[in-house]
Parts: sequence; structure tokens; C-alpha cells
Amino acid sequence: MKILHTSDWHLGHQLCKQDRKKEHEYFINWLLKTIDKYDISVLIISGDIFDSGFPPNYALAQYYDFLRRLSETCCHHAIVVGGNHDMPSTLNAPRDILRYFQIHVFGGAESENKNQVVPIQDKQHRLICIVCAVPFLRARELKLNHTGETYSQKDRSLVRAMINHYQQVADHAQTIMNKWSFPVPMIATGHLFTAGGKISDTERDLYVGQSKHIPVNQLPKIFDYIALGHLHHCQRVRETPPVYYSGSPIPLSFNESRYKQYVLLIDFDSNNIPSVQKELIPRFRPLIKIKGQLQDIESKLSHLTVDQSNVLTPWIEIDVQDEKPSPGMIETMTALCENQALKLLKIICQPSNIQSVEFQAQKLDELKPIDVFQKRCEADGISGDNYDSLMDTFKELMFLVQSQPDNPED
Repeated sequence: MKILHTSDWHLGHQLCKQDRKKEHEYFINWLLKTIDKYDISVLIISGDIFDSGFPPNYALAQYYDFLRRLSETCCHHAIVVGGNHDMPSTLNAPRDILRYFQIHVFGGAESENKNQVVPIQDKQHRLICIVCAVPFLRARELKLNHTGETYSQKDRSLVRAMINHYQQVADHAQTIMNKWSFPVPMIATGHLFTAGGKISDTERDLYVGQSKHIPVNQLPKIFDYIALGHLHHCQRVRETPPVYYSGSPIPLSFNESRYKQYVLLIDFDSNNIPSVQKELIPRFRPLIKIKGQLQDIESKLSHLTVDQSNVLTPWIEIDVQDEKPSPGMIETMTALCENQALKLLKIICQPSNIQSVEFQAQKLDELKPIDVFQKRCEADGISGDNYDSLMDTFKELMFLVQSQPDNPED
């Protein structure tokens, strides 16, 4: 039995107001071929299928068309769990129909934890694995009562509740396992931060404060493999039993283009011990970032070697660090990029003699809410105990927003 683990597709994503529809189309085509190539039995998508709770129609069409085409491959089972970007009701809407095709969807936590346990059987109705399908866990779904608690107490309560949720689901899975005469691989999913995970600039805080860091060693020991989502960089969190983030299939920012994208192939031996193989995803559209003074950038652009075999036109971001950007700079950069068959998406002007250039160079929609609040406090000269108190209050407000029904961003 082979499993393919992927996550964080972010269908409907835009980069500098440019949609990623074509890149996702090429990825989906590649993924379906990879599934057949490696004779995959079970597909796991660990959250953030969409980039927002209200995805554009073309993103919904891509998702449903993928599921239709998946049923035509060798893969006869799929587990799809929601992430913090997904709205549970959007994912769950067609799940009763999808279940007939052995596609199990969990947009949010179930009212009964046992319903998140999915026994997977082969064509001969033999049990081949059990999946504990845990999506992104919202505070309201865990039914926490925070009356009278401080922020730090709420924080710790959320961590305990999440770990307890995993334990309860694992207990139900063990009950199912005990009904069979032989053990099978036990797999869990999740969409969360774990202590030690490496983040990039596009990953949002899942939970306010330190609760985003879930200690891996406190999760149930029964799991043979844990398939995580949310962090966009493919990485191993623990070796034995393995805990992995598959990462996103396309870079979601120019900074994320620094590392490669993968899906993970998991194979189990006769003792249910997994081996994990990284399968490189082709880069369908290169994202290029050039940084420096204008004269250096012009030279770099003139000598830039662009692979003409690229499927899609490369996009480029230019970070100019001259003290005084010259007139006509944008026209010059645009012309140089066009000569190299590049599309210029963004120019950042960061004078080298200015300290706080990061905020000046960023648009408001590129910052997290807590970043904006921090910078406002800094601009107003707030520090010390007053700063700490205001930050705690702001985090309390964010926590309340996260607890509202069907908040797609959380």
C-alpha cells in the first residue's frame, strides 16, 4: 500500500493580483500522472485546499474536476481535511456524494470524534490502514469554556484540548483495529504548527500566541505516520515515527521560490514501518527575485539566463536599494524584463540609508493583523508594560474572531 501526502494547494491564490490558475492546472495534471506512476492507493490532502473561504468559481471547478479525474486513476481512496484558509461548509457541501466514491472530506472537526476515523479497505474488503482525519481545529469546535481565564490560560487550554482531541480520535481508531486479527498502519492528519517547524513569510498564525506550537511528542504514540499541512516548506519534524509537512505544490511568494516543492510518497513494509520518499514537483512558472542597486540590477537582468523550456512565462520581483531611485527606473526595468521574456510583477524601492524600510516597502494586505498592530504601537512610541498589555488585549480580540462561526481566515 502506497500513500501520497500533499497539502496547501491554495487554489484561487493570487500573487501581486495575478492568478495562479495555470500553475495549479499543470500541477493537477502532473499529480494525476504521478498517482498512476507510483500506483498510489490512498491520497491525503492535509488542508488549505483553497486560498480563502470563498474561492472563485474557477478554483472550485479545478477542485471538483480533480476529484472526478482522481476516480479514473488507480487511487480509490482520498482523505481531504480542511485548513485554516478553508471554510468548513464549503468543503463539506458535497461530501455525502463524494463518500460514494471513497473520497472522505472533513472541513472541520466532527461533533463526534469517532466519525473522523476512516478505515480503508481494499477491493477484497480487507483492512489496509486506518486514517484519523483531523482537520484544522478551531477553538469553538473544541467546545472550550474560557470564562474567567487569562490569555495565557486560554492558550494552554487550547493546546491541551487539541492534544486531547487527537487522543480521543486515536482511541476510537484503536477500537476498530482491535476488531481485526492483524495490525495495519495507523495514519493521522493535521493542519497546525508543531514545535520546530520552519515557517515562511506567507504562513499565517493559526492560533494566537504559543499555542500554535504543538509538541509532537505529546501526540498519541499509536500513529505510524502523521501527515501535516500549513507550513509551505516540505520538511520532516520527527524521524520515528515520521511526522512530515508536505509543503505547498507551488511557491506562494517570491521568497518561497528559494526552495523546491514536493509531494511525499509513503510506503509501508510488512511490519507497518513506513518509508518516505520525496517526489520533486516541476516548477511550472519560475519566480525570480533580484535585489541590489539599480546599476547592479541592470547588469544582472542583462546577463540573466532564462530556461526557454519553461511552461509558463517567468515572473520577477525587483528590489531596488538605491538612495535616490532614478527617473524612468520603472520603464527601464520593464523593458529589460521584456527583452528577457520575463513579466515584471513588482518593484520595491528600499533606500539603503533608511532603517525601517521593510514596512514602507510592504502593502497593508501583505502584513498580518498582528504585524500592523505592532507597527502602530511602535509608531506611537508605546513600550514597556503598556505595550505588553495592549498586545495581550489585541490577541484576546483575535482569539474571539477565530471563534466566530465559519470564519474563513481564522
